[in-house]
Amino acid sequence: MKNQVGYISKLLLLITLTALPFSLLFSQTTAAVEITLTTPAIDSTIAIPPNFVTITADQELLEFGNEITVISPSNLRVDDGLLTVDGKTISVGIGELTESGKYLVEYELVVNNDAPLFGNYSFIFQGPPAINEPTPDPTLPTSEESGREIGSDATDYLVIGLLVFTFFLLMWLARFARSTFRRK
Repeated sequence: MKNQVGYISKLLLLITLTALPFSLLFSQTTAAVEITLTTPAIDSTIAIPPNFVTITADQELLEFGNEITVISPSNLRVDDGLLTVDGKTISVGIGELTESGKYLVEYELVVNNDAPLFGNYSFIFQGPPAINEPTPDPTLPTSEESGREIGSDATDYLVIGLLVFTFFLLMWLARFARSTFRRK
């Protein structure tokens, strides 16, 4: 029994020592992908709305599998979804930014032989102050329309038509009443 335990422990030691150099030889020694530059910069405040959000990594990005999403302060997506990958740089177009506040950029960067990098950062857009358009003052009536509301012609025709109808109804009732009382 002692010989079997010693034999098994020597065999495990031999397998471990043999497998260790091969595992080191075939393992990837690449560092994880990192972001080196963003436009707009991380946590920056900008006054001019950008046309693109650009992220630059320290490794070459794959042409597929990457993602950038830009979300407005009101939680609406403002990017156009069209990604452009150029070596270590990826960018996405942005629509017109109309709302001041904190924008969130969520990204997924995929490189060869490494796990994807997921993350987010934000930037603040301080747009120009909103210009309130003046409300038009109600127009004062002219001398010929004094006291009348605008658009009251249809009402005038309706009232005249009802008066004419009422006159004919009154005449018909008068003839009906006269013929009824004559018979008695």
